[in-house]
Amino acid sequence: MPSRQDQLHSYQYSLQRVVAALVTHDPDPARSPLRRAGMTALVSLLIASLAVGAAAVYGLITGNGNVEPRDPNVVFQEKGTGARFVYLDSDQKLHPVLNYASGLLLAAAQSPKLKSVSPEKLAAVPLGDPVGIPDAPDSLPRPGSLIVDRWSVCNDNQGENPRSTLLVGDRLADGTVLSRAGRGFLVRDPEQQVYLVFDNRRFAIPGSRLIATLRVLRWADQQPWPVSLAWINAVPPGPDLAAPDLPASGGRSALGDFEVGQLVTDGRQVAVILADGAAALTDVQALLMQAVPGAARPLDIGADFLRLRQSRTVISDKGRPDALPATVPPLLDRTPVRACLTLPVDPRNGDGIRIDPAVPAGVGVTGADAAPGAVLADQVHVARGRGALAVVAASPSTPAGSGTVSLVTDTGLQYPLASRALLTKLGYGDVRPRQIPAPLISLLPLGPALDPARARQTNPQ
Repeated sequence: MPSRQDQLHSYQYSLQRVVAALVTHDPDPARSPLRRAGMTALVSLLIASLAVGAAAVYGLITGNGNVEPRDPNVVFQEKGTGARFVYLDSDQKLHPVLNYASGLLLAAAQSPKLKSVSPEKLAAVPLGDPVGIPDAPDSLPRPGSLIVDRWSVCNDNQGENPRSTLLVGDRLADGTVLSRAGRGFLVRDPEQQVYLVFDNRRFAIPGSRLIATLRVLRWADQQPWPVSLAWINAVPPGPDLAAPDLPASGGRSALGDFEVGQLVTDGRQVAVILADGAAALTDVQALLMQAVPGAARPLDIGADFLRLRQSRTVISDKGRPDALPATVPPLLDRTPVRACLTLPVDPRNGDGIRIDPAVPAGVGVTGADAAPGAVLADQVHVARGRGALAVVAASPSTPAGSGTVSLVTDTGLQYPLASRALLTKLGYGDVRPRQIPAPLISLLPLGPALDPARARQTNPQ
């Protein structure tokens, strides 16, 4: 007796013969009549899938997929011309924008995107007046290209006059680190002010005592090196290289035969006589007091020096953060060609000032705007395609997070932001601005402020 499986196979075989007879008029064809139809259906499905995928990719590449030219949240870029537009809900018109930064500021989205669109789609929307901020940047550095390294300013004397170059984030690796060499050098700015530069600080020498000061410090044969105002202004200031102020001068001291202001020594150390006793001096202070008009050399009183009553007034500045050098520093034994200052100084190695390092060429900034009272660098170098988000380093009187953020581009200009909220608009929502010392950031020329209210002005000039 046949099994159920045998019966099922017999039924399927009979059904196939009936279908074959209806389709091909042959109950026993050499090939199944539905095989070709199934293959055709499969191929058709694959072709349709490829067509849909190609259409999607084309839309992504061309920007013509689902772009709505009345979308106020994006910046439109016209295919073929590169012209940029924004759609404003206020007048329901499409407005040409002067530059990419202005478009980002005007788009309604918190973080606008740039979308490419065909001229035909843009032509379907009424055209409004041009808007934007003149001279705002048309190219912005990517967040990953923002510079986080320290800035430097260099003085170069290879030309007729000293020239300054601001280096935004360029690492200086060669040259002589001045603080490691334990040496200083004399410089003269364009206003004829002479300074001692030592230990990454500048010490102004009063002009009225210049010759006397150089003589007592045994620097009379040294020629000060010409420097630009931009460079010397960036060097952190120390106190003037001058004699300390005394509480009083002249008259008799409580020590008996000594006058107030008189210098005494035992041959190794020097003190100044005050009204209530003797006050110790550093070697440099003692020499500077001899540069005062009418001053005499220290009186050698031998062992009596050790028995002098000590004054309650402290004159020596040894150990203070704002102190003069305690001893006379040796000067460079050669005239440098270039000196660079990097700020902030690395406390681990004190690498602030380098002598004769190799530096890249900068871009001239002649005629650029400057902040009131600021002196600009003659040249600025920002690596191509890079930039920085900078804010003036906080001080005790200005807490962190309160300063104006500026966008620095590879054109060498800084563009102040109207508010920190605009960082997200420009694509920098996850970027923390770098704190830059005020003497360096002030050397950058100013571009226009990036302000949405200003960007909205029509017919910008």
